[in-house]
Amino acid sequence: MPELQPYNPSMQPLVEAFFASCFAALGWDYNPADVASIEEVYMRRGMFWCLFDDDSLVGTVAVRSLDKCNEAAEMKRLYVRPEYQGKGYGELLFQTALDWAKTSGYQIIRLDTRQDRSASRHLIEKHRFRQIEQYNQNAFAELFYELSLNE
Repeated sequence: MPELQPYNPSMQPLVEAFFASCFAALGWDYNPADVASIEEVYMRRGMFWCLFDDDSLVGTVAVRSLDKCNEAAEMKRLYVRPEYQGKGYGELLFQTALDWAKTSGYQIIRLDTRQDRSASRHLIEKHRFRQIEQYNQNAFAELFYELSLNE
């Protein structure tokens, strides 16, 4: 059974290799700077989790603050290796991020995705996010969502 662990700097090489593999499998020539700077981008005002099956990294999810008041958060980097999809691990990662944001006092959580990411869109719609206008500068994203954490 895979185990969810908070990120620590010793995981950095595994995380970078994981994302290189994920993006290559999707046919994306994409190298996001935040993956190389997890400690700075996520761990100061947010959280990053890694899902391990033994020593193999099989999934990730992150939350970061979008404002100085820590009222708005953003869920990022939700990925599950294809061979682990359909087993509830995406839901586990998604719910972990939502629960953390809520207990950390955030009022809303936002996220973005692409049209072709049907599994992501399924989770987003299942959790009743509403579609909103673009809120960030992510040119790679096509769809933008928000959920109130107070309801």
